[in-house]
Amino acid sequence: MPGDFLRRRPQLTMEQFHAFRDERPKEEKWELIDGVPMMMPPPTVMHIRISRNLEMLLNAQLAAVKPEWQADRAVGVWLKGDEKYNPEPDVVVIDTAFLVGQIYVQRFYFVAEVLSESDKKAVLEAKLRYYQDHEHNRCVLFVRQDRMGAVQHDRQTGSRWRRRQLIKPGVALTFPDIGTIGRLGDLYRSTPLDPFAT
Repeated sequence: MPGDFLRRRPQLTMEQFHAFRDERPKEEKWELIDGVPMMMPPPTVMHIRISRNLEMLLNAQLAAVKPEWQADRAVGVWLKGDEKYNPEPDVVVIDTAFLVGQIYVQRFYFVAEVLSESDKKAVLEAKLRYYQDHEHNRCVLFVRQDRMGAVQHDRQTGSRWRRRQLIKPGVALTFPDIGTIGRLGDLYRSTPLDPFAT
């Protein structure tokens, strides 16, 4: 069963995880996935550029069609009452309004992860289940950085989700409740994989 290896490892409560993380060097990035602390590798320049491009494309579209939502990078997600997950998606669409001093959000509408070579399949599957279980979330996007491509999961009705493989640079990036923000190739602008570079 996917994620079994996570459940076989020592489980931390959220309080234990935050105490552990707070003692680690600030440059380390940690997430709690299915009760297991996971150190994320430092982002590559490619990773940073793809995340920034996606954030910019989303915010341009959201300003026009849904100004009450905002795309941000590296915002932690912690749902009330959840003791097993505290991920930090690369890009997340959340409510524009937030509280002074707020660190985590409890409501999100879209999440994206830029994949690294070190990402384990079971961890990604656990994250996907977690993101899909959140009642307000409409879409999960996993974007490759080693080559052009993405996998998009869209909520259909209730708990039904549709999976789409995106490969061609010209394919439209269209998300539920947000609309079309550009093309897959636009995520790779100003990178070595930019299909539209002249």
